[in-house]
Amino acid sequence: MHLLPLRPHLHRARVAKVGAGGLECARHAESADPHAAAVPDPSHAIARGHIGETQLKAARAVDVTDAEIAEVAGNLALNILTNYFNVLADTDTEWPFVTPHTDA
Repeated sequence: MHLLPLRPHLHRARVAKVGAGGLECARHAESADPHAAAVPDPSHAIARGHIGETQLKAARAVDVTDAEIAEVAGNLALNILTNYFNVLADTDTEWPFVTPHTDA
């Protein structure tokens, strides 16, 4: 797995002084804030090609807007596109290595 997108995101979070607990919550798409916790669900479903009305209703139930869902889809598409070009270009990265979590 090519991890170029993950590396700079985690680096920027560390620079912003996000604590280790906050980083781990973000990497597992978890948050104590119901709104923030709901936003990754559509992204996860879109990335796996099976978003449905259930995920959309759950997100909307905690006031995730259609604009936020559209932004999630756009950011996901942009990250995938960027990653593919980085793979094709064999981009060197100065970001520290990040060990990925596996989906359980």
